[in-house]
Amino acid sequence: MNDFPKLLSDYFLKYLLNQKGVSENTIKTYRDAFVLLLEYMASNKSIKAYNIKINDFSYETINEFLDWLEEIKGVSVSTRNNRLAAIKSFFRYVSYVDPEYLEICSSILSIQKKKCTSKIMNYLSINAYIDFISRFNKNDSKDLRDLCVVILLYESGARVSELINVRKRDLHLEKPYTVVLQGKGRKIRSVPLDYSVVKILNKYIKKYNVSDEDFLFFNARRNKLTREGVNYILQKHFKIAKEKNNLLYPSTISPHCIRHSRAMHLLENGVNLIYIRDLLGHSSVTVTEIYSKANPEIKRKQILENAARIEMKEDYEEEEKENLLEWLRNSI
Repeated sequence: MNDFPKLLSDYFLKYLLNQKGVSENTIKTYRDAFVLLLEYMASNKSIKAYNIKINDFSYETINEFLDWLEEIKGVSVSTRNNRLAAIKSFFRYVSYVDPEYLEICSSILSIQKKKCTSKIMNYLSINAYIDFISRFNKNDSKDLRDLCVVILLYESGARVSELINVRKRDLHLEKPYTVVLQGKGRKIRSVPLDYSVVKILNKYIKKYNVSDEDFLFFNARRNKLTREGVNYILQKHFKIAKEKNNLLYPSTISPHCIRHSRAMHLLENGVNLIYIRDLLGHSSVTVTEIYSKANPEIKRKQILENAARIEMKEDYEEEEKENLLEWLRNSI
């Protein structure tokens, strides 16, 4: 029986979409993993997509596929691991709905991620961010739109997928100023905004006549701005800013770099990790801790604080010893 097509279809349409309610981007990422897996099975195993069976997969087959991704497709180790995560998610699902395949599923689920060199976190210093946004011309229509994209991305700590889905109705432009974001797993969070940001957003909304049901950011045809569109805006203005002051900026920029920058700046100002976690929409504070580990200034402060604690402890212990000796002398 060829049950792979039905299991894969149910996994995407019933499980991921309806039961788990994962985001559109997660579905696209998982879909891309299986497009590549089907390509591999056709080219390397001579099995067309409509003929594939669950029994055609094994620990060895999936490992060979992952090596093929790196060696033939030229993907990074990080991308390889992401593809593996999608495949393991599917076989975890299969193990529950069709226990007869439990042995195959268990073997595939035992495949480990490949170790990769961790990247240095890319972010703008506070001076670089101030310099960056100061170069936008608020009186130019396009620059005004682009500036609003950058400052809302920064102020809200939004992922780019969250930003492009913001509609005008998601903004609360009266006190308390907030924006509602829909994050991973369709989780909703309300993020506070500074009045300085609201002022510029109001100018933009008035200039472009944005109605409540409109997406907040759109292109020249008034279609929703895409991830690629946001990236293009950042690259265009970053290139200009970097040419003017090369030493102030990192080598590259991305929408996620702006999110990282917001988290780093809050951390440098002593903001609690719990608040940063809630702002960024992280599922756990453990995820947010990467910022404190990546920030040299925070590391330096932590070392100094720990050294001070050790010194205080040693002084306290020394004082306790003196008190004990004094007590013994008086007791004799």
